[in-house]
Amino acid sequence: MVEVGLVTALTDGYATVKIDKKEECSKCGMCLFPKNAQSIEVKASDPIGCNEGDKVVIETCEELKLLGAVLVFLVPLLLIGLSVLIGYIVIKSEIWILILSVIFVVLWYTILALIDKKLKTLRSFNAVIKRVVSED
Repeated sequence: MVEVGLVTALTDGYATVKIDKKEECSKCGMCLFPKNAQSIEVKASDPIGCNEGDKVVIETCEELKLLGAVLVFLVPLLLIGLSVLIGYIVIKSEIWILILSVIFVVLWYTILALIDKKLKTLRSFNAVIKRVVSED
């Protein structure tokens, strides 16, 4: 994903970039914008040394979107399938299938929250400022 935004703050090699919501964003719903928000702030790696107030182009890795979708949607579905398998073969009780499914999904999202905190510290998982946009 490539977006243009305004640098609002600089800290330790990172810039906070304010991105305004476009018309297309209201129909899509796949990005970070909350329903009623007109803009969001993204923390982006700043390898070019931009200044506060600069208009910049930021980019995120497209492969990471796929990884995120797999971790958030596909893995829980596989865990629910595993709980169904365990429920029918080992326990043979439908209520335990539901209980195991809930336990597996809650555990997965807890693990995912911990993984997310670690991944945010890696530069390859952050947005990167590619260039400053001239005001011409």
